Amino acid sequence: MAKYSTCITLKDGRELPFILDRGRRSRAVLAVNEGRLTVRVPEGFGVDKIKRFIEDNLEWVEKNLSLSAKQSGLPVTFEDGEEIRLLGEPLVITAVKSDRYFKPKAEDGKLMVAVCDDSSHEYMIRQVQTYIVMLANSEITESMKRLTKLTGLYPKKITVKDLSASWGRCSSSGNISINYKVVTYSKAHIDYVCIHELCHLRHMDHSADFWALVEKYCPDWRRLRGSMRADGSEE
Repeated sequence: MAKYSTCITLKDGRELPFILDRGRRSRAVLAVNEGRLTVRVPEGFGVDKIKRFIEDNLEWVEKNLSLSAKQSGLPVTFEDGEEIRLLGEPLVITAVKSDRYFKPKAEDGKLMVAVCDDSSHEYMIRQVQTYIVMLANSEITESMKRLTKLTGLYPKKITVKDLSASWGRCSSSGNISINYKVVTYSKAHIDYVCIHELCHLRHMDHSADFWALVEKYCPDWRRLRGSMRADGSEE
């Protein structure tokens, strides 16, 4: 089985990045998850057939990529000039021609990425995604460090990862996972998600006692939760 990132050029000239997953299966299948298109095909399924398969289902692909991007707060293609939301503020992805590499940096409403003449689109995707994950780890770690001291609630382990259906999870064994894409929201939203999961260490439900504990440490939780739900997302 082979699985890797690639892209194709559509009939209208646009480049569409996707994850190609070859394996033992009888037919080709499309899936959209966390803003990325995955194309699962049988072994031996040629490049031309893959392109035709995507083109034939392009309306479905674009509809679901658009919905996924809206829910995550992240763009679909990470193109130069595309807008991204981080810490609740818009940033424009900006390719900067440079002979010397520098790490992506946010400045004056732009997320600047160093590129050279032969930099590929996949390079841009990797650079932006790496920046987002690093920022998420930094912000969530800082939030958890501060809020565990505030609440006196300490998980056994904290993991920042890609969660497909929630902003956070708390296991019965006391481990907490936070979705790295919460970094698209403000620091207040990040605090709310962290408090929400920390409170599950005491109440493994959504009872009145649970929400009372959340409100003790995050009085504005209703507004914060409401704005995330308005985006089509659940905590």
